Amino acid sequence: MIFSSFKFSCTPEQSEILIAILSGNNFEGFLEDENYLTAYVPSEEKITDELMEQIKSLGINFPLPEIIPEKNWNEEWESKITPIEIDGQVLIRTEFHAVEKKFPYEIIIQPKMSFGTGHHATTHMMIELMLENKNDFINTTVFDFGAGTGILSIMAEQLGAKEILSIDNEEWAYKNMIENFARNNSNHCMPQLSNQPLMSENKFDIIIANINRNVILEFLSSLSHSLKPNGLLFCSGFLPEDEKVIKESAENITLNFIDRKLRNNWVALIFKKNTSNT
Repeated sequence: MIFSSFKFSCTPEQSEILIAILSGNNFEGFLEDENYLTAYVPSEEKITDELMEQIKSLGINFPLPEIIPEKNWNEEWESKITPIEIDGQVLIRTEFHAVEKKFPYEIIIQPKMSFGTGHHATTHMMIELMLENKNDFINTTVFDFGAGTGILSIMAEQLGAKEILSIDNEEWAYKNMIENFARNNSNHCMPQLSNQPLMSENKFDIIIANINRNVILEFLSSLSHSLKPNGLLFCSGFLPEDEKVIKESAENITLNFIDRKLRNNWVALIFKKNTSNT
């Protein structure tokens, strides 16, 4: 199949919105950088005037396409994805990357359309926070809400979690999770296709939610309900201006703020479930 690539000049904040719009218009792959998003679509797909106007309304110009012949598709994809090192402890790579040195943790991800390659600031920060709290993952039950590629689930297992439930509401993400869990021998990760968290009370020691502001606020109460007393909630996918409302909402439902990170104008937070009101 012949593909067309479009390199959008955009901010990190706009990149997430672009992915949501383009994935609903038959685009099949995305590569993120700090100042642009490259999106891939089969050349046979028509770029409609409606889509171009929708992108333009975001203040983003719709770029001219670059045609990628079928025989060069894999080469193009491989050349654009680079290995990621996090804190000198984690190497995130694809199967076609050569391993030049050993890391304490290594994650192999073939991303397809799923969110979570380590390149995006939110995934990077979530892994940093997980590393800083790695002892809390030993022999725990973990819920990865909006798992995407499954990268954070794999990280949780490598940190010692004994059982990880990984859900996403997109079928292509669910299938990508299954493939990535197999690549990493992540036998304790259980993928599930779903659009909402479980309602089981006090089930999980740790919950991971790298999604977006609206979804986190919508399901924050349900997530807290599923978290054990003294359990931890790691969340990201929102901007600094969203931090106040998320903190206030969390504190209203017995979740106490513990820690934060800021990277490329994205925020990641940790909350701990208060035992006094459970």
